[in-house]
Amino acid sequence: MSTESGIRSRITLLLIWIGSAALAITIYHCIARRRSRARAAQQLPRQYGIETMETRSSVEISTAQHIPAFKFQKGTGLVGGDGTCAICLNEFEEGEDLRILPECLHPYHVECIDMWLHSHTNCPMCRTDATPSPAV
Repeated sequence: MSTESGIRSRITLLLIWIGSAALAITIYHCIARRRSRARAAQQLPRQYGIETMETRSSVEISTAQHIPAFKFQKGTGLVGGDGTCAICLNEFEEGEDLRILPECLHPYHVECIDMWLHSHTNCPMCRTDATPSPAV
């Protein structure tokens, strides 16, 4: 009876150790992934202007480069709809940088839409082409 109890005790300790190791590996993976994303976001060079914000990709100039950004101010009427970014679903706050797509007039946070436009050329909501028309 005591050997059976000893075996159960060892199995319990082994399972606790394996569970703890799996938890530690999962936490480490999440932290490493978050740091990697933060580093990638910091590596994108940004230039801030008084009224516009321009973002350049290291590989090529994206569609977002051609769409001006502005600081959100409540009550200006520039942002229609419910005042939320359709990508991150957060409400626009005073002073945040936004871009309004030229063809469909959908507003987004600069960070949200720039990431989207890095791999797409259309509006994430209505799929209208987001490339600005050339000036005549």
